[in-house]
Amino acid sequence: MTLQQMEYIVALDKYRHFVLAAEACGVTQPTLSAMIQKLEEELDVKIFSRDRKNISPTAIGEKIIRQARIALNETQRIREVVADESSSMNGSLRIGILPTIAPYLVPDFIYHFRNTYPNVNLSIDEKENKSLVQDLRFGNLDIAITTPPEAQANILEIPVYVEKFVAYFSERCSKARQIITNGNLPPEHMWILKEGHCLPNSGINFCKNKDIGNHIYEAGSIDTLIKIVDKNGGYTIIPELHISTLSEEQKKNIQTLDVNPPAQRNVSILIKDDFIRERMVNAVLDTIKAIIPAHMMDERFNRLSIKLR
Repeated sequence: MTLQQMEYIVALDKYRHFVLAAEACGVTQPTLSAMIQKLEEELDVKIFSRDRKNISPTAIGEKIIRQARIALNETQRIREVVADESSSMNGSLRIGILPTIAPYLVPDFIYHFRNTYPNVNLSIDEKENKSLVQDLRFGNLDIAITTPPEAQANILEIPVYVEKFVAYFSERCSKARQIITNGNLPPEHMWILKEGHCLPNSGINFCKNKDIGNHIYEAGSIDTLIKIVDKNGGYTIIPELHISTLSEEQKKNIQTLDVNPPAQRNVSILIKDDFIRERMVNAVLDTIKAIIPAHMMDERFNRLSIKLR
């Protein structure tokens, strides 16, 4: 059994197509097929069920592929040890980020990171929290940037910055502004962001209560929410980093929230507890520091770097 064969079965499980898996591995389809067949003969089991339309792992094949992923990830860690100790930053970095954070971080992050660390092969993917944690566990991501989920075994959380939320209301809703100023959030006039208004440790938390807010349409982006409010009236809740994207007229429709606990979200870096690329984590942190206003950053990182060991 070779690492190459393990790479092939992992690729075939991912693509479920011999030609696509071979292209991903940089070999011909006959070579990939022959090497997988040779591994099956060596182990005396069928790793994949094959017919004209479908390729899927057998029950024992799923277990073998799972162990192959672990072996490949551990092999990659050897390369990472060398890369982290070398004078220049190189290798690959796979980041996952929450979609409601991505618009304010990703464009500038790519610009700063690629200019500072040109030899790092950077990839960024937007995913919800459940998928981010799962991909960290499986080794499909190196780092996640997200609002911290509930405590997870084998996952380390590094708090990075805190972002306040503000109310954005229609210019036609002058009464709503006074109500919001007094610390009340009239539920019948609020437009909801799908997956984005879940702030269990703050003064607002609308994700679990379907009786709160207008659920005709649950938007997937803040920009869509703003347009809905402008056109249909009412109000919504937006993160403070979004304010800079508004027009001067729209900025007049912002109102701070006087609620207790404060309406804010914590944004953290998540890594597996055995992640060893300390320099890479600090490279991500330094890039975020170049983007996020200093008053929002965790004060510890104005003086200290992240230590993993």
